[in-house]
Amino acid sequence: MKTLLLSLLLSLALVSGTIAQETIPLKEYFRDLKQVEVTIHGQVYNFLFDTGGGETFIAPEVAKELGYTAYGRGTAYRMKGERFSYQKIDSVAIQVGKVSFPAATVGVWDIMDILPEELPKVDGVLSLKTFQDKVLTIDLAANQMTLETTASLRRQRSRLTPLKSRFATGLDGSELSIFLEVPRQGRSYWFLFDTGNISELLLSHHTAAAWGLQDDTTSQRIALNPIALQLGNRKLVSPAAAESILYDGVLNYGMIRQTRFTIDFKTKEVWMH
Repeated sequence: MKTLLLSLLLSLALVSGTIAQETIPLKEYFRDLKQVEVTIHGQVYNFLFDTGGGETFIAPEVAKELGYTAYGRGTAYRMKGERFSYQKIDSVAIQVGKVSFPAATVGVWDIMDILPEELPKVDGVLSLKTFQDKVLTIDLAANQMTLETTASLRRQRSRLTPLKSRFATGLDGSELSIFLEVPRQGRSYWFLFDTGNISELLLSHHTAAAWGLQDDTTSQRIALNPIALQLGNRKLVSPAAAESILYDGVLNYGMIRQTRFTIDFKTKEVWMH
């Protein structure tokens, strides 16, 4: 009878979503760039983890090795306005840690084309798009991500600070990236949430000029004094620079590392711990 009762309790726990969260380790790659082990068709690959990437990419040789034939064309823009095109493949089932994600369309593009040639080979880019039906906590200080359950999110909600956010899906609706509101002087500025930005916190020249940090909007890159940004109920500080970029600003690894962020992709909500 006792054994039966324990079995029933365990079954109820599984159904109600109280099973443990799944932790995904982030491995060192280069400077502050992180990589993640990704399994596709039983093969393990190293993907760069980049929240500002928009699309999850697989290198052309990996796609070929897995038996996929790329087709079509996707177009995207990097933060400084550089346009690049890539092909696509469908029905790619990715596993990260012990978690399998639904088969999805991913881009085919070699990240090594823009990385220094002396760096170790990475096989793709893991973006936020892969997690689009999950609840994800990113903890860069601990070098890990956590896939939350309904129960684990419920336990934390009262301690989390909600942030105003925008979920962007790119030119054709196939990407996924996040912008967070930075209030300043009674106005709202929107900064890309970008763990792949391992340089300074970036401001556009227009933003820097509006904040009184430079005299014009046509300058080359300008190094700025460290800046404190208000996110939720906290101020996070980072070295900063003004550049010619498409957005109001771009958060960097150093600032994102100062706290944990939880993202519910289904409800399109972001919180700070």
